[in-house]
Amino acid sequence: GMTPPVPDYVVLPRSTEEVSRVLKIANHYKVPVVPYAGGSGVNGGTLALFGGIMLDLKRLKRLIRIDTKSLTVTAEAGINGEILERELNQLGLTLGHYPASGYCATLGGYLAARGSGTLSTKYGKAEERVVAMEGVLPTGEVVRTLPVPRHATGPDFLNFFIGSEGTLGVITEVTMMVDPLPEVRDFQGFLFKTLEDGLEAGRRIMTERLRPCVIRLYDPPSTIRFVQKVLGIQVEGAFMVVGSDGKKDMVALEMKEIDKICKALGGEDQGRKPGETWWEERYKFYFPPFCPDLPELFGTMDSVTTYDRIIPLYEAKKKTIEEGFKDFGARYTAHFSHWFPWGTMIYDRFFVEKPPQDPREAIQLHNRIWTAVIRAALKEGGVVNEHHGIGQKLGYFMPEQFGSAWPVLVNLKKMLDPNNIMNPGKMGL
Repeated sequence: GMTPPVPDYVVLPRSTEEVSRVLKIANHYKVPVVPYAGGSGVNGGTLALFGGIMLDLKRLKRLIRIDTKSLTVTAEAGINGEILERELNQLGLTLGHYPASGYCATLGGYLAARGSGTLSTKYGKAEERVVAMEGVLPTGEVVRTLPVPRHATGPDFLNFFIGSEGTLGVITEVTMMVDPLPEVRDFQGFLFKTLEDGLEAGRRIMTERLRPCVIRLYDPPSTIRFVQKVLGIQVEGAFMVVGSDGKKDMVALEMKEIDKICKALGGEDQGRKPGETWWEERYKFYFPPFCPDLPELFGTMDSVTTYDRIIPLYEAKKKTIEEGFKDFGARYTAHFSHWFPWGTMIYDRFFVEKPPQDPREAIQLHNRIWTAVIRAALKEGGVVNEHHGIGQKLGYFMPEQFGSAWPVLVNLKKMLDPNNIMNPGKMGL
């Protein structure tokens, strides 16, 4: 097998001040530093490619303050997401961020990787929940953003850290918005004859400015492959779960309007049970026998685009895989699970039923498929990634994604990190 790169040292700071001291020393001696916390990333963002220091932030786990008047929570960046959520729940509050990695991911990781949660359609991506942040620059200076996220007081330093995956500094403390726990959370299942009808239903729900907490639409192949297995529903077509939460009367009204939209587009009402079962069993998708397993070669991707481009994006990615790699028995499935007023994301997978038996050849094929599919996505107005991050794996697409703006990010990195100590080799930097 292949041995992953390992750090020379693992350092577990207990405070922002200790993080600062470590970075000052590392910068002076030009030692690479890789911030690490939950380790739930999937694109190699925390590999110590050049050895150096693994800066493990899990001891930065204090819950500093819950402000029940302003509905914010302030905590250190290494706090576990599930632990934070439980503490909030005891006060009748929620962060509203439910990623699949929530049991192992951390608050800082949510932001460094620009993550999305299951209920992001209503509550927003992690970055939309941020009020303020503290971080440490590569040279050791501690910086704090302004105390509020919306202002007209110059540029916003929040975005130096959000999505930076540890390449521009270390997030050490965060203040996030929280919400009251909803009185009710209601779900409904719908079955559409075509994926296009389901996408149009989702678009209308969002552009009519309804606020569902969940819209999850499965294309016909994933309806067969996953929904039938996990939910035990023998259906064919494009299956959708829609959910609403909040005050009881408002949820009832919203679900009534959603029902009208879906039925107007031919959606067959599947009742509440499929949606409720999906919510309770949603993590089953990640474990045998429901997840892909050997000897299949498979990959999980995600992108996002505007509503006018989502069908061409889906078709281009599907064609790239199923026609371009048909000799290997390649197949494609997708679902659409994070919706915005302007567009939706596509969470897609490829499966190769006849992969090469030589591991190196299999990895080469895996990378060829990734490269072809991402370039097809970029051509159709998509992006390299929507919520899994870039890491090492996808870094070489960044110049293509940013075009003439790429040197701006490169120069920003050089200015903030003159010795290139922060997570080198990631995000194409």
